[in-house]
Formats: sequence, structure tokens, C-alpha cells
Amino acid sequence: MPIPSKSVIYETLNNTRHLPAPTQLSLFSKNDSDTDNEYWYYSDLHNLFGEGCFPTICGMINYTWTKIIMPSEQKLNTTYTPATSDFFDGHIIEFSHSYNLDGHSFKNANDLRISRYGCWCLSRDNPYMIFARTYFLSPIIRSDMNFSDMQNLSYQFARPYLRHRLTQYERRLAGIINKHNGDFRQINHSMARTLFYGYSTADIKSQYHIPERTGDPIANYMGAASLNAKAAALHDAITIFNNAPRQNINVLSEILYHELTRQRIKMIRDLDTRPELDIFCTPVSQVENQMKHTERNFIYTYQNKRIR
Repeated sequence: MPIPSKSVIYETLNNTRHLPAPTQLSLFSKNDSDTDNEYWYYSDLHNLFGEGCFPTICGMINYTWTKIIMPSEQKLNTTYTPATSDFFDGHIIEFSHSYNLDGHSFKNANDLRISRYGCWCLSRDNPYMIFARTYFLSPIIRSDMNFSDMQNLSYQFARPYLRHRLTQYERRLAGIINKHNGDFRQINHSMARTLFYGYSTADIKSQYHIPERTGDPIANYMGAASLNAKAAALHDAITIFNNAPRQNINVLSEILYHELTRQRIKMIRDLDTRPELDIFCTPVSQVENQMKHTERNFIYTYQNKRIR
């Protein structure tokens, strides 16, 4: 099942968001802020995102919660990470009701209510759920965020992941070039001119007023779409080259030219924009720092809230 469009995710998460009745709130809560009034049903999340993101067992709700990765204290510099038992008790509640799952009706069947924090935990390590991840983070960013705001921010948040993915392919490509006694700088220059339709990285930086820095590649300023296009081109080029009957630098250069051109055309066709227009003055590292700062604030605010 393909990941639905951002507009479908936004509307569905809004429509399936639940607030408990006042009588369901705990009368013994020490602080009103300890109670998170929002929750989503696992069944609704499964129907929206599919089996790959929210798995079931034999068509029933999956209670194997090992896939929930608690936020790393070292990575996010938080002072406290709740114990597993605290997490399940506070952010996941078993509940029986009637619902549909993949078109099949269940009556009085077990389901799960999941807090906003729990939903974020389920989405944070899935690169295909970056928009959903941004949706669950949104109250920390701005209380009045609309669909357009979330769409723009999630596009930025996708850049660090895709930059990391591209880096993996660049390293593999560098190994191949070195093995065949090629010049990586020259091939990298040719790749840029192919992807940007004749423009060099210096041309792009000059156009966007990006300062020239030693060892600061243009990929650090590329948008999610152009990063994805280049990563896909390198992935396919490496696969084709590794299976080619003849392997030398000239063959590799021809394959790279073909695959980069193909991905450029695909990007223009699918997104109606060109790689040289998908450039930002803000480097990926700054976006990643912003994302980590937002997540730290989110964890601090929501990790101890409960959905009682």
C-alpha cells in the first residue's frame, strides 16, 4: 500500500483525532497538564498508512510493541526517558469497540488508543512518515499551523534524511571510481552539470548567494526532491555498472549521465520543477539542528502526559 498524499494524511488525522469525554479524565491527576486529551486509534492509523507502517497479525491488531523505539537520551540530550512500563501505561490504552480494518468489520474487538506522543514515536524513525511526524510535532512548533505550514516544514525535515541517504551512495560511488583509477572531482563536476542542465555547482551557489566554503558541497543546500532524484540516480547507476559486462570509468560516466538525465526528466514530469530550482540558502545541518531542538521540546512537554 503506497503512502497516501499529505492532504489525505492531514484530513484523516484531523478527522480521527479523539478527545475523551470529561468523565473519562482522571479526578486525581496532580496537574491538569499531566493528562493528554488527544488520542488516535491504532485501527485508524493502520487503515491510513497500511500494513508496512502499522502491522497486524492475521488481520487483527498487532500487540507486538517492540517496534516502538523510545527516543534516545543521548541523541536528544533529554534529562529523562520514561521506562517501558511507564510508556505503555501512559501512552497506550487497550480498548474494545467496533471498527473496520482493511474493509473487514469487527465488533467489540481489541484496539489501542495512542497518545500524540505515542503516535510520534511510531512515526519518528519511518522516513515515509515525515509529514505525519511533523503533524504530531506541530503543537510545539506553532499552535495555529495549517496544512500549508506543515507541508513546507515536512519538506525541510525530509532533507537531512535524504542527504544522509545520498551520502551513502556517494561513498559507494567514490569507492568504485577509486577502484578504476578515476578522478572523483571531475566526475562529480560532470554529474552536477548533468543534473542541473549545464550549470556547475559554482553557478548554482552564485545564483542563490551561497557562500563558497571548502568542502561544503551543493548537496547540503539541495531540496528534498532534488536530493531524492540524485540518490535514485546514483543507486540505479551503481546497480547497472556492477552488472555491466565491461567496467571502466568511461562506462561508469555514460551510465551516470543516463541515470541523472532520467531522474531529472522524472522530477520535472512528476513535480513540475527542476533540480536547479530546488535549492535553499539554509544548509541541511541547520535544518537538522532545528528538528532536534523541536523534538527535544516536544519530548519535554509530552513524554509525561497520559491519556487517562
